[in-house]
Amino acid sequence: MNIISNKFRWCMGLCFFILIASQVPLFPQSGINEFGSFEQVLPSYWTKGTEPSGATLSWATDEFISMGKSLKITKSTTTEAAMWESENMCDNWSEKHFANVDIDMGMNYKTSGVNTNPTTDDQKWFVSYSFYRENGTLIGEKKFELDQSVSTSTGWLSSRTAIGEISLPEDSWKTIIRFVGGKDATGTVWADDFILNGRGGWLGQDWNTQVGVPTGWFYWLPPNGGNDGLLNAGYQNTKITNEEAYQGLYSLKFENLEGTRDGFVGTRKYPVSGVVPGDIIRISVWIKGMDLHPDSAAAAGDQWSVAITPIFHNTIGNNAGWGEFWASDIPLKFPNATSFDWQQFYVDVTVPTGAISISVRLHPLSRFQGTVYMDQLQIKKNGVTDIKVDNEIPTQYALSQNYPNPFNPSTMINYSIPNSSFVNLVIYDLLGREVKTLISSEQNAGNYQVLWSGENNYGTKVSSGTYFFSIRSADFYQVRKMILLK
Repeated sequence: MNIISNKFRWCMGLCFFILIASQVPLFPQSGINEFGSFEQVLPSYWTKGTEPSGATLSWATDEFISMGKSLKITKSTTTEAAMWESENMCDNWSEKHFANVDIDMGMNYKTSGVNTNPTTDDQKWFVSYSFYRENGTLIGEKKFELDQSVSTSTGWLSSRTAIGEISLPEDSWKTIIRFVGGKDATGTVWADDFILNGRGGWLGQDWNTQVGVPTGWFYWLPPNGGNDGLLNAGYQNTKITNEEAYQGLYSLKFENLEGTRDGFVGTRKYPVSGVVPGDIIRISVWIKGMDLHPDSAAAAGDQWSVAITPIFHNTIGNNAGWGEFWASDIPLKFPNATSFDWQQFYVDVTVPTGAISISVRLHPLSRFQGTVYMDQLQIKKNGVTDIKVDNEIPTQYALSQNYPNPFNPSTMINYSIPNSSFVNLVIYDLLGREVKTLISSEQNAGNYQVLWSGENNYGTKVSSGTYFFSIRSADFYQVRKMILLK
């Protein structure tokens, strides 16, 4: 039987905390969602596990690597350990963390005035990753003891697993991260970039590696969603800020995006309640724009836009998988200006049959450049009986990047044709072999959306990997790449 590295400490245990999303109603009478603001006082996926007298746990802004926040513990000698503790990090796209994958795991940290050269466990500062079976028993734990050879570190330090050091012998159904100051440990420590990333394979991931967004939110930011500890293309500056707010003190800021990558900050899944299939819901958000490029918007079209992306799911909760079956990037039309003050933007969508939960992304698309502040996301039932359909005839052919990407288990493909023509939309594997023909028919001019559920022409689910999708008509041919992760 495979075993985890002997650097794991084996014991039995249960996870301590799971957030039950279904406790939060999606459509309260006010129509404003719990996740609709950015005033929450804790980072998403984290809770104060223990905060004894003599210790202070804070979601800190004085030190961080990116996204404007870190986890901080300041303490004197206390009666018990002080601890930040994560929720179950097996969530969202992957229902579990997978066995037999080399794990790049660890975090960055910074110390100030800590006790040095500890001789007991109670005097130590550490971060641990604990992995649990489906029945709640412990598979194993990796413990990173922080450097206490000096009282104050010179800048940020990194502690990571070596190549080949750690792989799970069996799938983990609960993965809990703990940032701990032992009861006799003293001083101040900041921690950031809680990394859990597969080397050379899909492990699943932890969420909100950088701890920059509050309760109810998560993100996927370039270059790799953040779960490897890296952000770029301006997304490292994405943060919750008190510089601007439509209501309250805080808003979400996408700052000076370069216009070369695609990322989002979105809500976690929340249950659909108070509506039935066929009802219309209105999703709105207040936005303020700065340093915009309306000339780029004219040249690049919708891909320069910021979108609201509603996603309906047939799953909810940990270990349920993503379960996406309807989604759409719906670009918003900004004023033709380099800046604008707070304005409300909205989209209307129909609740589909089978919807159990919904998530919403605030989504600068791949060519967007500039800075936007976003606040007060609302979802409420709309009194209208139908949705205004965009019947505008496109002026040129276009094949948009699929979304989400990477994806599991399904993804949406949008394309536009300016003239009636015969259209072929086909999925290929890396060797150029046809996997799935999605469209092969005469179509009128218009904007189209197609769902691919990761099946081939014979109805069999395909394996993880890189695929290509191409569109061909009489006057147009284009190919794009996408990644299926399981």
